[in-house]
Amino acid sequence: MRISGIMMVGLLSALLGVFAYRATHQPPPAALPEPLLVDLEGRSEHLSDWKGKVVVVNFWATWCQPCREEMKEFSKLQDTLGAQGLQFIGIAIDDPATVRAYLQDYPVNYPIWVGGQEVPAWADSLGNDLSALPFTVILDRKGIQRHARVGLFPVDPLLQIVTPLLEKKG
Repeated sequence: MRISGIMMVGLLSALLGVFAYRATHQPPPAALPEPLLVDLEGRSEHLSDWKGKVVVVNFWATWCQPCREEMKEFSKLQDTLGAQGLQFIGIAIDDPATVRAYLQDYPVNYPIWVGGQEVPAWADSLGNDLSALPFTVILDRKGIQRHARVGLFPVDPLLQIVTPLLEKKG
């Protein structure tokens, strides 16, 4: 059986279409399971405990200047929008003693957690394609990741994302 040129072109086009569709419609890579995270007193913490709130998870370090800048703004937003259901959580990629000392001089009004060596890989699995800091993830009230951003997160773009999520109560 011979395949005509037109049929060959059609078959190749169909195959290319399938490959193109699969390349652009792949599900996002699954995030690694949440690693062990602890507060600065050593108590175990879990993001799932914050379901019902819009959670902004910010990966940072004391030596990261952009991280330090946005933490001031995040504290202001925590003050103004916390009652509406917004909750910031900082996850330090740093030594706990260094974090405690830093926060003595530059306190924030939201929880700060630390984790082990698996935290950077977890952040990468959540969308930190550059393995850079700061890195921020936004979770809706059901705990579903809705946004990820590498680098400084200015207030206006952050508000454009969280405001609609705060308006949804269910």
